[in-house]
Amino acid sequence: MNNNRIEIIKKAKYSIDKGDFVLYWMQQSMRVNYNHALNYAIERANEVNLPVLVFFSIDTSFPDINIRNLSFMVEGLKEIEIELKKRGINFIIEVGQAVKLVEKYLSSTKLLVVDKGYLRYQRHIRKQCFDLIINKYEDIRVVMIDTDVIVPVSVASQKIEYGAYTIRPKLTKMYLDYLDFICIKQVDNKSELNFGKTDLDSLLSNIKIDSTISKSNVYKGGYEEAKSLLTQFIDEKINNYLDSNNPGEDLTSKMSMYLHFGQISSLEILEIILDGLKNNKIVHDAGKSFIEQLLVRRELAYNYVTYNLNYDKFHKISEPWAYKTLDEHLHDKREYLYTINDLITFKTHDIYFNTAMKEMVVTGYMHNYMRMYWAKKIIEWSPSYNEAYENIVFLNNKYFIDGRDANSYAGIAWCFGKHDRPWREREIFGKLRYMNDKGLERKFDMDLYIKRVDKLIK
Repeated sequence: MNNNRIEIIKKAKYSIDKGDFVLYWMQQSMRVNYNHALNYAIERANEVNLPVLVFFSIDTSFPDINIRNLSFMVEGLKEIEIELKKRGINFIIEVGQAVKLVEKYLSSTKLLVVDKGYLRYQRHIRKQCFDLIINKYEDIRVVMIDTDVIVPVSVASQKIEYGAYTIRPKLTKMYLDYLDFICIKQVDNKSELNFGKTDLDSLLSNIKIDSTISKSNVYKGGYEEAKSLLTQFIDEKINNYLDSNNPGEDLTSKMSMYLHFGQISSLEILEIILDGLKNNKIVHDAGKSFIEQLLVRRELAYNYVTYNLNYDKFHKISEPWAYKTLDEHLHDKREYLYTINDLITFKTHDIYFNTAMKEMVVTGYMHNYMRMYWAKKIIEWSPSYNEAYENIVFLNNKYFIDGRDANSYAGIAWCFGKHDRPWREREIFGKLRYMNDKGLERKFDMDLYIKRVDKLIK
C-alpha cells in the first residue's frame, strides 16, 4: 500500500500486542476485496499474533437512512459476514450510534483502524471517536486509511479544484503510483472472539427508520452483484461507452450504487479496465472515456466535498458568476410550477421527466444523462432556485440508492454552474447550461427510453 493512504491520527507509547485484538471500524468501505484498511489491520495483527475484529455499526441517525438504502447495504453486509468468517476474521454488527458502540471495544485493543469518510456526518462521527480516544485512552493508537478513492484526496490536491480540467493533469500524473493493492492478506491468529451475532433479516424487520419507500425491485447490493454487473458491462457494453449518454440504450455500468457503499473498489474497477485496454479487449477511446468518469469526475467530486464544507448549502455550492446570473433571473416568469408531490406522482406535462422519475422512484436508479435533465427541469419548474435545490437534494437522497454521495452533491452543484462554464443567456436559467425535451429528441430515440423504463418497473 502506498504510504500516502495512511494517516496517523494518534500515536501511543504502548505496543499493540498489549491488546486482545486489532480493531477495524468499517464504515465507508463495506467490502473485503481491495480494502486497504482491512489489510492494514491484518498486517499489524499478524506482526504481534493477534486476531482481528471488524466492527460495523448500523447508525439509525445517519442522514436520510431508509429501508431502500439500508436493504441494499445489508445485502452487502451479509456477504462480508460470510467472507470474513471464511478467513478467520471476527465480524460484529450492532445497531446504534457509532461512537458509543465502538467505545465498548476500546478497552480491549491498542490499535484502532478506520476507513476514511468524506461527507460531513462521516467526518463528524470519526472526529467524535478520535476526540474520545485522545482524551480518554492514551494507550490506543489510531490510524485512518484512505481506501475509497484511487488517489488520496489530500494527495491529489490541497485545495478545491475549479473543474475537471484543473484536476485531470494532477490525477493523470500520479494515479499509477496508487495501483497499490495485491491481495487480501491471510490472518495468522484466527481465534474466535465471543461477541455474539446480529440477525440482519430480523434487524430489517424491526428497525425504526423511514419505510415509506420499498427496497429496489431491480438492484441487489453486495460485492458479488457488483462484480457480476461489471463483468456484464465489460463483456457486452463498454466498447459502446461513447454512446452511453443515450438513455434509450442501457450502456452504463451501474457501479455508482456499489461504489457509494464501498461494496466494490474504484481501484479494482480501474485495474480491470486498464487490463482490458492492455489486452485490446476494450476499445481505447471507450475505455479512456470510462476512466475519465471513474477517476477524474468521481475524484473531482470527492475534492469538492472535502474542501467545501458547505457542499449542501445552496448559497455555497457554486461560483460567483452562477449566483449573479440567478439573482438577475430570480423573478422570471415560470410557465409551469410543480410541487414535490406532483413530481413524485409523475404529474408534470413532460413525459421524459415523468419517465425518469418512475425509474428513480421504483428502481432506485436513473440513467446518468437523464439525471442532468431531471435536475434542470426541477430548476425550471420551481418558484425559487433555493427551493429547487432543496427538492433536488431531498429526492436524490430519498430515492436513489447512490444518493447521499460526493458524486450526488457535485452533480447537483454542476446543474447550478459548479465545474461548468457560462452559456448563452436565457429566461430562468440565465447563463446556466440549459436542457430541454427537444434536445433529447434531437439526440436520442426517447421512445426507447420510455419502453425500457416501462419494462423495468413492471
